[in-house]
Amino acid sequence: MEFRFTDPASDFSDGLAVLSAYHQSLLAQGKQLLLLADDIVAGEMQEALANRCIAMHCYYFHANRLHHLDEERGLFPLLLDGEQLIIGMMDLLVQDHQDIEEDWEALSRLLGSPRNITDAQEFQRLAAVFEKKQREHLLREEEDFLPRVATLLSAEQKAQAGASMVRLRNQKQVGLASA
Repeated sequence: MEFRFTDPASDFSDGLAVLSAYHQSLLAQGKQLLLLADDIVAGEMQEALANRCIAMHCYYFHANRLHHLDEERGLFPLLLDGEQLIIGMMDLLVQDHQDIEEDWEALSRLLGSPRNITDAQEFQRLAAVFEKKQREHLLREEEDFLPRVATLLSAEQKAQAGASMVRLRNQKQVGLASA
């Protein structure tokens, strides 16, 4: 079976719309992660369940990395000369990214190699911690950060952010060639 990442964003003409597309996709995937964890607790690891784990790993490996880069390299540089509140929010979001990535490391080792899931309850706990932290972060971005940023950026700046996001996807150094 082949596992491929499909970018949740298809239109990069507005960087804020790209981020919102990722937010919606990541939130939906978080629900699927929790269902996967429930299924692992409920039964024995079979091929179909292992394939779901690997597909989930592939998705998060790419989506989280791209989403964080989109914000930190595509959007945040446009806001550095802005108001202190926005700069403070960006600092908190970057810290969230680091925390989420730490939680992802523990979960990734299991999702990427389902045979390593020997304690289903611990896997479920790790999945719940990761999903909760990411969900809270995404909701904070979607409800607090992006609406404020939308009022600060011109249409040209939103397009510039989107163009930066396209360039990120075209760079080999992003490290997305393999999951």
